[in-house]
Amino acid sequence: MTRLLPTIPLLFAAAAAGAAAPERSLSLDAAKLETIRVEGQVQTWRIDKLCIDGQAYLMVLGSSAPSAIAPAFKDGKPEQCQVKAAKSP
Repeated sequence: MTRLLPTIPLLFAAAAAGAAAPERSLSLDAAKLETIRVEGQVQTWRIDKLCIDGQAYLMVLGSSAPSAIAPAFKDGKPEQCQVKAAKSP
């Protein structure tokens, strides 16, 4: 929670100024680093590790739609990543 506090005033300042962040799109196939299947006796979840702006995130997929996204950590620190460039034909 303390990590988010410094960014909150920036969000309010941007909203007060009427500045809207530009809309971006990102292909999940291009950003996906790996897929993890977690299987239980009753339900199965799929966790995709994504790379967005140099930060790794874990996205939990329920039956069909994403249900949660959270930063990924490695060795107690936020995990940094790079998206590999797509191979040209």
